[in-house]
Amino acid sequence: MTVKALDIGRASSPLHDRPHLRRLDQVDPYLLIATLLLIGYGLVMTYSVTAESRTFTGDPMQFVVRGAIWAAIGVAAMVIVAMFDYAWLGTFAPLIYLLMLGLLVVVLAIGRESLGAQRAVNFGGLSFQFSEVAKVLAIVVLAKYFADRSDRIGSPLVIAGGLAMLGPAVALVYKQPDLGTSLVFIAIFFGIAFLAGARVWQLVGLVAVAGASFPLIWSLLKPYQQERLLAFLNPYSDPQGAGWNIIQSLIAVGSGQATGKGLTAGTQSPLGYLPIAESDFVFAGLAEDLGFVGAVILFALYIVLIFAALRIAYRARDPFGMLLGGGVAAMLLFQILVNVGMAVSLMPVTGIPLPFISHGGSSLVSICFALGVLQSVSMRREAPAIG
Repeated sequence: MTVKALDIGRASSPLHDRPHLRRLDQVDPYLLIATLLLIGYGLVMTYSVTAESRTFTGDPMQFVVRGAIWAAIGVAAMVIVAMFDYAWLGTFAPLIYLLMLGLLVVVLAIGRESLGAQRAVNFGGLSFQFSEVAKVLAIVVLAKYFADRSDRIGSPLVIAGGLAMLGPAVALVYKQPDLGTSLVFIAIFFGIAFLAGARVWQLVGLVAVAGASFPLIWSLLKPYQQERLLAFLNPYSDPQGAGWNIIQSLIAVGSGQATGKGLTAGTQSPLGYLPIAESDFVFAGLAEDLGFVGAVILFALYIVLIFAALRIAYRARDPFGMLLGGGVAAMLLFQILVNVGMAVSLMPVTGIPLPFISHGGSSLVSICFALGVLQSVSMRREAPAIG
């Protein structure tokens, strides 16, 4: 009698899935093209809405050059991240969670204060908003958490555990204070939990609890945050104060009409009526310069981007990859809706940037990093062979 040795295949892991050129044909073209076009669109709008600022400083290309440098860094990060198996992120999720909290603590400890908030850290003359990075890290952590508990997602304890894990990050961001980014974290949680299979009644119940707690939440808001919410309900009650931003934004959006006034031809931003035109209210500047047509083009690119993210999620090889795609889509969609809604007085004024269009290196690089993770999911949508 002879005994034949068993040929046991080697289990797949991040170590056994190194980048191969053959994977390039699995890059999602819709995600890539939409990303590059949106980056270009953002640089064009940076050039347009900062025209007057460039005139005063004597440096006609400072904002555009800075934006182009950040764009190059973002694209490089996207390519590099895409070449590595996203499973590594799941493997090191506990360390990533600690990194996320550590970055937010650093901001509160040594961050630079600007406009009444402590949100950025300066290194070598560059300013970094770690909360932007933390949003992407939160997607990774929550995706891994729910993926590992996919068989128990119906349990309220699993939902509560996810909230408890996210709570410290939300609290640290709110303490900066940054209410808008805190809400982005919550939107990411709801998006991932829903795709993971959480019951609708569970999510509705959380919203109901938040609604019932509104008096407590209101008491925790800063005075200027309360003023913004009241101004959102009736901006003309304080047209020279809390309602000023909304009113000027509405004027900019309406004056653009169908095709806009033309690049650099807007008046609200150059004359100083539209505050922070290159970032918070960049959509109002876009609508003024390029009109309804320019806004439709922007929305079309966003639809392609989010559709591509959801398609990658649907085609992912495992629950972790699927939830990564869903988390990124939820983050982008929420930021788009809030920023645009703010510009047209459908949402309260917050500091949430418009993806790719708002001028800011931390936001752009973080989003490109997240999209690089999605490309990694797309490039590995076929389960690696065993053996």
